[in-house]
Amino acid sequence: MNLSLFKKREKNMKTINNIIKDTKKKAFTLIELLIVVAIIGILAGVGVPMYNGYMATAKVKSAETNHSNIKSFVAATLTKCSTGVSTVKLGSITRSCTASISSWDDYFRGYFNAINKNPYSTSAATSASTSPALGQTSITSSGASLIRVRTNVGNEAGSNAYSPASGYDEITKE
Repeated sequence: MNLSLFKKREKNMKTINNIIKDTKKKAFTLIELLIVVAIIGILAGVGVPMYNGYMATAKVKSAETNHSNIKSFVAATLTKCSTGVSTVKLGSITRSCTASISSWDDYFRGYFNAINKNPYSTSAATSASTSPALGQTSITSSGASLIRVRTNVGNEAGSNAYSPASGYDEITKE
């Protein structure tokens, strides 16, 4: 019985030659590796331009959303002041509703620079310039009661494009 057990174990054990043969069967050939590298290269060649296109579109949409949110917030804040409230909060800072319109454009720029990000660069989200840089929103005052908002939303090619296309969105402080 001992002898048959020994022969059974010997049969089940792999010899060094069998192990070497099995290792060779498990390895990749050079041609297989080259095919995989070629496939990855083709996928990257197609994927990178598509990714860049998606990123360009996302930047434009982000700038458009910033413009819309800024315009709505400015209008809501100035409307709140016109209802008889003496102060409003911009973030953690309380502002007097009786402040001049030129003070308000500064208040709004400071507030939005703290919470918004320029989708195109690390520069400020807002500016006092009438021709804002790519991704920036211009918040300026005009006369005694007008806040003007204009955003350089850009386009997919990275050129300047403004919202609104011509002029400004104007919000009146009553």
